Amino acid sequence: MTQHAPPRFAAPLGVGIVMITLIYLGTLLLGTATMVVIGGSAVIAYFVWLATAWQRPIDPDLVTVPYLVLIAMELLHMAEEQLTDFPGSLAKIFTIPHTFSLMTHAVLLMGCVNAAALAAVVGIRSKAPLVRQISGFVMWFYVIGPGMVNAVAHVTFPFVAHSWYFSGLITVIFPTAAGVITLLRLLESDRKAQGSAPAGNVPPRA
Repeated sequence: MTQHAPPRFAAPLGVGIVMITLIYLGTLLLGTATMVVIGGSAVIAYFVWLATAWQRPIDPDLVTVPYLVLIAMELLHMAEEQLTDFPGSLAKIFTIPHTFSLMTHAVLLMGCVNAAALAAVVGIRSKAPLVRQISGFVMWFYVIGPGMVNAVAHVTFPFVAHSWYFSGLITVIFPTAAGVITLLRLLESDRKAQGSAPAGNVPPRA
């Protein structure tokens, strides 16, 4: 039985709809200040992904190890946030809804986000182009968000709070360092994929 390729723009449309929906819901649950960081990272990742992993598959051999280290370092960083009440610290300098609590931080940010990040490790190895594409977006989001933009936010927060310390500041260097390495590997993977033909991610036009 012949398998039909998914529509060419199925992944960008699907990811875009889900991303906008989650940004809206996240703003209600976590607050605007939180979603500026998370949602902003997602938007940047979306356009980087369109130029890279949507069109060309990620090489798992190049990216998997540093990416898994990044997830491990981010979990250590989030453990510091959990121990030092990141939502409570954020509430002192920004208006955030009461729904952003330590429980929300643990379940949504530590749990769900990192679960999706781990699933992407399996997804980039899939034979299905759509699964590879979506997994590529998740990977790019994780590298740009927890790996890069999060560092800028945590360096900025102490100045806004007029304090030498802000929840998560000590360990943010760990995912940042791993994020830079993973970013370089993703770019290397894409350069190699550009040099090989045909592109393996985007389904052919009908």
